[in-house]
Amino acid sequence: MPRKDQLRNRQRLLQAAREAFAAHGPDVSIEQIARQAGVGATTFYRHFPSKDDLVDALLDQLADGARQVAARAREIADPWEAFAVVFTEACVLEESDLELFDLLARVSPPSAAKGREVTAEVIAPLVARAHDAGRLRRDVDVADVAALMRMADAAPPQRRGKALQVLLAGLAVEQAE
Repeated sequence: MPRKDQLRNRQRLLQAAREAFAAHGPDVSIEQIARQAGVGATTFYRHFPSKDDLVDALLDQLADGARQVAARAREIADPWEAFAVVFTEACVLEESDLELFDLLARVSPPSAAKGREVTAEVIAPLVARAHDAGRLRRDVDVADVAALMRMADAAPPQRRGKALQVLLAGLAVEQAE
């Protein structure tokens, strides 16, 4: 089990990295992040062997809220209702954190893969469930759903709910009465 100072240093590094990436973009140096966290480069490398490892940890951290929404949705009996919860609520990030997630997912090919992995982890099980129930259009896959969610998130906050509802209605397969 890590010592308290190790946990504190890791949290300081993650917070400093969030701030540094948001302020300076993807080219921020490891040394700059370590300095901002108040630790040395050796401490940085003890926690994150590479910049990609740091980015992976940040992407995981940013996705925690979406994972909680997905866990709640998996408990919903109706597959369409469960899908709708994830579709409308999974992007629970503040606008600045959503922008940071998108930025981090473009830092490198491994970070892009991690971004897709984290997104699929949240969305894929509920997409499959809605497909299996015949409630989600068959021509729509996980990448499509993620793109549509991002489109709705790009709408001004006062229009986001309406955008999500219109997109959701277009994804649904009408059920025969």
